[in-house]
Order: sequence, then structure tokens, then C-alpha cells
Amino acid sequence: MNKLLYLGVAALLVAGCGNLEDDDYFTSSTVSNNNADIQSTDQTVAAYIQGRSDLSQMSALFEQQGIYEQMPTSGELHTVLVVVDDNYSAPEADEAEKVAKSHVTNISVSPSRLNDEDRLLMWHNKYVTVSLDEEAEAGNVIGHMLFNSSTLEQVIKAKDGFIYVISDMIVTPTSLQDYINGLDDEKYSRFKSMVTTSGGQEFDKANSKAVGIDANGNTIYDSVFIYTNEFFDAKNFDLSSEALKATMFVFRDEVIEKALTEAKAKLHDWGYDHKMQLLRNGSYDSLYVGYTSDEDLEKWILEAAFYSKTYTAADLRSEDNQSIKSIYDRVWRNDVQTLDLDNPVSLSNGVAYEVKEFRIPNNRLIYRLHEEFNVYEKCDADQKALYFKSENLGTFAVKSNEVAPWTPLSGVWPAHGNSPLTCKVADNTVEHYQMDYTPVYSRPNADGGYDVHVLMVPPGTYRMAMGFKQNNPAMSVQLIAVDEAGDQYDCAEAVSLALSDGSTTYHYDRGATLSNRLPEYYDVNDTRFDETLKSKYGYYWTDGGPVYTEVEVPDVNGDGKAVQLLIRMIGENGKSAGTLTFNHWCLRPTENNY
Repeated sequence: MNKLLYLGVAALLVAGCGNLEDDDYFTSSTVSNNNADIQSTDQTVAAYIQGRSDLSQMSALFEQQGIYEQMPTSGELHTVLVVVDDNYSAPEADEAEKVAKSHVTNISVSPSRLNDEDRLLMWHNKYVTVSLDEEAEAGNVIGHMLFNSSTLEQVIKAKDGFIYVISDMIVTPTSLQDYINGLDDEKYSRFKSMVTTSGGQEFDKANSKAVGIDANGNTIYDSVFIYTNEFFDAKNFDLSSEALKATMFVFRDEVIEKALTEAKAKLHDWGYDHKMQLLRNGSYDSLYVGYTSDEDLEKWILEAAFYSKTYTAADLRSEDNQSIKSIYDRVWRNDVQTLDLDNPVSLSNGVAYEVKEFRIPNNRLIYRLHEEFNVYEKCDADQKALYFKSENLGTFAVKSNEVAPWTPLSGVWPAHGNSPLTCKVADNTVEHYQMDYTPVYSRPNADGGYDVHVLMVPPGTYRMAMGFKQNNPAMSVQLIAVDEAGDQYDCAEAVSLALSDGSTTYHYDRGATLSNRLPEYYDVNDTRFDETLKSKYGYYWTDGGPVYTEVEVPDVNGDGKAVQLLIRMIGENGKSAGTLTFNHWCLRPTENNY
């Protein structure tokens, strides 16, 4: 199995390095070479190393670990990395085999065929990365080509491959998985736990070496484990795979705790406390906030930590990479978050950067803001006059259960109906009518009544949708921000919406034309859904019909605090408008709301 892997990767690397010439395969017992940087010998790789006195310690290591014995059976071509005796560092006994194999690969390739960032798969099944500076790119490889962090000092072209004399013994970077496992539990316990608890490990008996018998007669193994993790497997992202080229962001406990504390403080400042959250087991509030526990926010951290591309520090400083997407499509803003780009950790299958400071994006803290106009009946007379200002509109009334409560999954999702706010034009001899609605929400109080509050919305970009209908075909809607002094600022120009009675585009809380339109944690692919309701389960409590694809709520108070809004609805068909039905409005943060 390993032999096939080595040969397959060798073939891939040869293709990546350009088409090797016949001379590179050393089919003759003699060699010729005109490159002054490369010495030549008609000896084999093994014979040359064994016969050179200043390579005696490296040769002894190869002898002790059976490297020479394996060379004839592992293929005819080799590249071997060696150090002279003065630079040799004896490995620990339990590391000797791995160290020896980290210097040998089943591919023979001349320096002229190696490119910057090429990777050589060594016998210990990990990669050594080749790095070239400008001099090396120009052909001057001695002193200017690196194998990991070891500088090339001499090249010998042998009968069956190449020998590269390097400045220091190869130190093979660990894999992402090994690096995570080795993180300090006192400093990185939360991040480490996020990764390890999202998967598991299985004992690989076939590849574990039996080293003895315990007192009970049980075999003791030098254990090898296979890591399993559905979180990463779902994205074909194997932390242990040497074929991976990845980037990982690593979070200290104190950095995570600071970000979580700030996130919860934001929610509190906005007025989005625990009473205003989606309740997973029971009834729902109509304001959905993307936080029910620290674990919810930690999930975003985990999903934002891994990338399927190796980003250099220069890449992450570049304006072209101010926003990058993780394997779970979580956006990381390099112009907002702070990484330690001065101290990247090179790994065998990628690179890791420590996170110095970060914040949970607004679009993770807020799932969607969704309220119904029937809050009108919870308001007292003064609140009705203040929050539901109208021109040429008659008496408002809530039509209870115009659509009966229903659920696509009984016992899991609560039944939800529609009780819209209705009215008619007061004077149908006048075309113009208008409602200025201030978004509010209500919560039951201890006196058996309701407390009604203005719903404050953080500055940023949102998608806006609504559910309403009328008989005639046009109504304009405009979102307006209101500062603390009561001054109004247009968030965008008014949009004219085409309406017709019974339209499912704006009717009630549907809106099949919008993607990502359902309540949090609701999955239309849930196999438990009642088959008899599958024709409409995608309409359950949705955002409604589209008003603004993206609208920005400005920071009108200049301090980043949440803002009061006004939704202005105007019609110019009062003579034939009929009954006006207002069901709900919805703001969903966009990707740019960070």
C-alpha cells in the first residue's frame, strides 16, 4: 500500500516539476554533467554515502534503520538528504527510524526541476517542502535552496539518484492533527476540546506494532490511531492527511472568552436578552437571535478556523484576501480580525496562525429579526398612536387565525398560524394612503398584560422581506433610520412592490423565491416531516417576499449602538385598494454585516 502511494505521488511530483529528460533516470552506469553546482559519480547513492568519511554518522543511521536494505526493493530511483558529521544530531532511540526515513524519498529529480513550494513525500509518509529564493530561481541553488528549513550545501548526481547535502537534519513539521493534539491544555483547552469532541479516534490494530504482553496476557501495542471526525469528513478535510494543504487558525482560551463576553454584551446592549431567543424545546419568540449558549458561538469559531488553502502571511496581508471563506463557508475578515502573522507555524500539511483578537460577526449573533404586525393588539392607546401612524387609513383590527396554526413536524416545531393586522382606506375618494410603522415587540408581564418595546436594530446591512397583501397592484415601502433626536435618515430609496390578492410572494409569511428564508435550525430535509404536509413545509414561518436585497441601517447616532427604525408604506390607489392586510416584516443580516 505504501509503495503504491510513494510511486503515485512521485509520478505526480514529476509531472508538476516538468517533464524529466531521459538522462534524469540514470539508465546508464556512467553519468555526465555540465552543471557546476552538481558533482557526479558513477556509484550508487548507497555506495557513495557509505564511502564518504564525513557522512559516517548519517550512514550509520541508515545502516541501523535498514535504509540501505530497503533501497533495492523500494524502487531504482532515490533522492537522499544527508548532513556531514559536524552537523549530525543523533535522534532519540524511539525516533531514529522516523528520522532516517524523513531523509529518503522514492523520486530522483535534479535541482533544476524543483520549484518553489514543491513537496517531496519522504519514506516516513510526510512531506518535505522545497523553497527557492531569487538566486535559486536564477539557477544558483547552493546556499539558496531550502528543504524545510535546511539549506542546500552540495548536490551529487549518482548512478541511481541524487544526494543533497544540507546544513541541518530534516525536522519534519507535524500535521494539523498532531499539532492540535499537542496544544497546551491550560492555554488552548477550549479550542482543543471543540476539535476533539467533534470527532473521535479508533485503534488501528493492523498498523500497530505488538511490543509485549502484560501481566494478564494481553498484547501491548505501540499504538496507531485512526482519527474519525464527521465535522471534517463532511468537507473531505482530513487533519492527518499529508495530501492536505490547509490553513488553521488557533484560539487561546483567553481570546475565546474575551470574544464571547463581548458578544453577549452586544446582545444585551441591543436588548436581545434571553427572553428574545429561539427556544429549541417549546414555544418560539418571533425575534430570532443566533445565541442560546456559548456552544452556539463556539460552533462558529470551529467552522471559521479551517481553510482548504495554505495562506502565507503575505497572502493574509494582501487586500485581495481581506475576506476569506473557511471550509464551512464562514467569512473571516482580515481587516477586522487580528492574527499573529509574524509567527506562522509550518506544518507538514499546512500552516497555523494564532488568533490574537477576534469578534463574533453580527450576522452570527443575529439570525433574523422577524416580528408580526399583530403586536398592535398588545399596545395601549398611546402606543398605537405612536407606533402605527397612518394617513387615510381606517380602524385597525387583528384578524385572529386567518390561517389556522399548523406545523410540519408535530411535537418538534410548534404550530404557527397567521393573525394579520387589517384595515381599509378611510376615504376612498382619495388615492393616497400611508402607514409609518415603528417596529416593536411585546412580552408578557407579571400583571397579566404586555410590555411593548421599540425593537432596536444594530447598524449594518440586511436583507428585508415582508408579508402583506392588498387588492391592487402597487405599494411603495421604504426603510428609515431614526436617531436619538428623532431625525429621520433614509436607509435606501423607496421600492415599489407589485402586489395582488392571494399572491404567495408577499402573502402572510411565505416567500418561496428567497433562499435561506426559514427559521433557525429548521431543515426542510428532515426525514421526520409529515409526508402529508410536504407540499408546503418550505413555507413554514418564512421571511416573506423580497423588499430590499441588501439595505444598510446607518450608524445615525455615531456610536455603533442599535438604531430605531421606521417602515413607511405608501399606496396611491386608495379608490380601489380594498382591505389591506399586514402580516409581518423581517430583517436578515447579510454576509457583509460583520
